[in-house]
Amino acid sequence: MTEGKYFFNGKDITMNIFIQIRDVVDIIQNTTGMNFPDAMVAFYHSKTYQALQNTENTLWAESAGYIADCYFEEQKAEGCIE
Repeated sequence: MTEGKYFFNGKDITMNIFIQIRDVVDIIQNTTGMNFPDAMVAFYHSKTYQALQNTENTLWAESAGYIADCYFEEQKAEGCIE
């Protein structure tokens, strides 16, 4: 990331990342009943969010549903949800 932007193979994918974050947080809200701020904080503090920041692993190119599933699996593995 350079100056608040995300790049992959020299292309600016910042908007793609932001759209993914928004869509994943929407899924977290709809699935858990969390409000937006709580869902955003929960996602931002996850390993899944950290992985999304690493543009080289191309997680950002997956569907929001797939990324949300990764988040929920992470939470289940850490004992955060049943």
